[in-house]
This record gives sequence, C-alpha cells and structure tokens, in this order.
Amino acid sequence: MKRFFTSIAILATMLCASAQNQLFFKHMFENKTSDESIVGYGYRDDWGFYKSDDGRFILIDMAILSAVEPSAGIICCNMTFNGEGCKSEEEAKTILESKVKPAIESLANDKKNKSAYVAASMDSSKLEIYAYTYNTEELKKEIEKSKFVGRIGKNMNISFKNDQNWNIYQSKLFPDQWNYQKIQNQRIIEDLQAKGDVNTKLHIVSHFISFPLDKKENANNLAAKAKTWKYYVDQVEEEEGVVKVVFSKKSKTDIESITTVTNEVMNLAKEFGGEYVEWSTRVMRD
Repeated sequence: MKRFFTSIAILATMLCASAQNQLFFKHMFENKTSDESIVGYGYRDDWGFYKSDDGRFILIDMAILSAVEPSAGIICCNMTFNGEGCKSEEEAKTILESKVKPAIESLANDKKNKSAYVAASMDSSKLEIYAYTYNTEELKKEIEKSKFVGRIGKNMNISFKNDQNWNIYQSKLFPDQWNYQKIQNQRIIEDLQAKGDVNTKLHIVSHFISFPLDKKENANNLAAKAKTWKYYVDQVEEEEGVVKVVFSKKSKTDIESITTVTNEVMNLAKEFGGEYVEWSTRVMRD
C-alpha cells in the first residue's frame, strides 16, 4: 500500500470568530484595482460553494475583495429571480456553477461596465445574483437586454445599493469560519481522491494550530487538553514567529467525518485563543 503526503494550508487569518461583522480579508494580490475597474491584472478568482445556516445555497468568489480597494464609487447590484428556487443542494450546485455563473460572469465582468460578478444564492423560492459595479446604468442596460439572463429565469428585479465597504458581500454572502473550513475540507478530499485515496479508510490526520509567541502557555494548555481527547501531540514549538501546535488523530476523510473533527479542533483552538491553520494526511489506497 503506497502513501503519498498531501496537505493544504487553510488561511487562519480569514477565520475570525466574528466573521459576519469584521473585515477579515487580507490583500493577497500584488496588483489591487483602483476605481478604474473591478477586476485588475493578476487577479485570481477562488469560487466556493456552501449551504448557509439559513438554508441558502451560495456560490461565491471568496477572493475578489482581496483584489479590490474599497471605494465610495462601488455599488452592489442585486438581481432577483422569483420562482427560480431549488431545495436540493446537489441540484443547486449544478445550476449555480454550470448555468448561472457562465451566463452572468461574461456580462458583469465586461470591462466597459466596470463591474464584477461576485456571488449567487438560491433558496426554495428564488435565485439572487450579486455584482459590484462602478457603472450602474451601463450594467443595468446590459443586463436587461442580455439573452444570457433570459435563460436563467423570468420575473427579474434589479436593485442597487451603495456599499463601499462591501458589507453585503461580507455579512450576507461570505461563509462563516465553519463553512469556510468545510469548503477547504472538500478541496483537500478532492485532491486526495485524485491521487487514489479511499476516504472510508482510517487516516492519521494531523492538525496545525498557531499562537502568538507570548501565548506559549496557552499552547501548552491546549496540547494537554488535546491529550485528554485522545489526540497524539506531535509538536509544540516556536516556528517562524509563532508557537505551532501539531496533534494527530485517526479519522476517515469523507466530508462528514473530517468536518466533525475539524469543528472539534477549531472549537478547541478557540477555547485557548489559538488559530486553526490546516490539516494534512497521507493518501490511503487499497
């Protein structure tokens, strides 16, 4: 049986406990845009899909605000299609990724509109599409005459709201830390499976938590409690300006199993003032 190591970093700086109320996005791109356009040179999108606590299915570009400077000229455009809802998570994912995103992306991301499509959400009764723009009149005109939108649904309503700090994007659309982590979990699983992993097998999964240097006592206390929860503590040491704690536990790597574990570890990290960073494991083949 061959094993291959794989891991992915989960950006702990984006996992604030008060994610619904704070600006917790880092500028990750060298070339952020000004008020001349929304999507600038060097921008890389990062689409994630999740089900929110209030039952909406949301497909969102989780990176776009990192590439855009806040500006008084930015307007949030909301397109609502009543009667175009969906109750199934799998069906909603298919509709949002294969139908809605391609249809509106080319329209909203047209440079002359100075706009960018950022998210879409569905519940049981409606579809909503969100874009940010500097040019409401041009975007509205293009939307209303677009054949693409006609293919998505009828009974469309369009509204615009000043949102220079992207509050709608952050408070209504961006996943909280739990859903954000679940999205990352799914990505790791897909990476593992692409390498031949069997997720029903028990894996030794290592979890990484970081603390500020002046919180080493907290890190040691976390490690002590992790042991009482049947985790094997691999490491507690200073590394690259932080105190790094690594502990391991056997787990299956299907989405339900690993999310149960990451939620447990995130709660444990939060209790002691640490930040959950990532998990890693090895590919397990038959």
